[in-house]
Amino acid sequence: MTTQDTPLAGKLLFPFIAPPNGGKGTQTKILSSRYKLPTFDMGATFRAIMKGGADPALAEELKSYMNQGRLVPVETVMKVFTKGFEQLAAANPEARGFILDGFPRNVDQADALMVLCEKWGAKIGKVIYLAVGMETVERRATGRRFSQDASRVYNVYEPQFMPKNKKLNADGSVTMDAKGREIWLDDVDNLELVLRPDDEPEAVQERLKVYAAETDPIIDKFRASGDLVEINGEQPPEKVTQAIESVIQPVLGLSPAG
Repeated sequence: MTTQDTPLAGKLLFPFIAPPNGGKGTQTKILSSRYKLPTFDMGATFRAIMKGGADPALAEELKSYMNQGRLVPVETVMKVFTKGFEQLAAANPEARGFILDGFPRNVDQADALMVLCEKWGAKIGKVIYLAVGMETVERRATGRRFSQDASRVYNVYEPQFMPKNKKLNADGSVTMDAKGREIWLDDVDNLELVLRPDDEPEAVQERLKVYAAETDPIIDKFRASGDLVEINGEQPPEKVTQAIESVIQPVLGLSPAG
């Protein structure tokens, strides 16, 4: 098979880089919809594997890394990415390009991606780096709470995302979890919200250490190649979106979908 025969021939890839809870999910969802750019979300792919049960050994391997805030080995990442991304591309032949959320995360992954781009006949459009301070990231991460089915996410430290109700005891006091934190309830089904293991303060601190050590070099790599665009991720979300659009529109040659 030549590069012209692959489902990714001529496609543009837009990797998004940001610290944990740096706003990638919000922005990629908006931009994917507006420009019809399917998104490959590495974190969501890992979580689906851990939850699905189709590959128990791989699921346990991923859990052992992610729950401790550690990066998954590059060999495992590339196996998961290559299979999942090729399936996404084959299912979306009309797409002008694709968003990569959470990949690549380090220089080894970036180098492996470039090899795949050559094999596929794809190329990097722009690498979007959302610059967010570590204090902001920590607040966003440790405040996250998920619905039982993981379809809704809240943040108990940010008023615009805060759930409406807390779980109460018979005497009217707020129910606390085993670590003395208030238990919040989902606005939709009124069930207890979930704090994921990788959002525990200890895991968040470890993730930030790993992020700084592993991701700073990849930022330097893409900046040196001229592919990186740095966006202030602490602006209001709509301002962040506008800044990203000003970058990707000329590359895609597309206007937002009506």
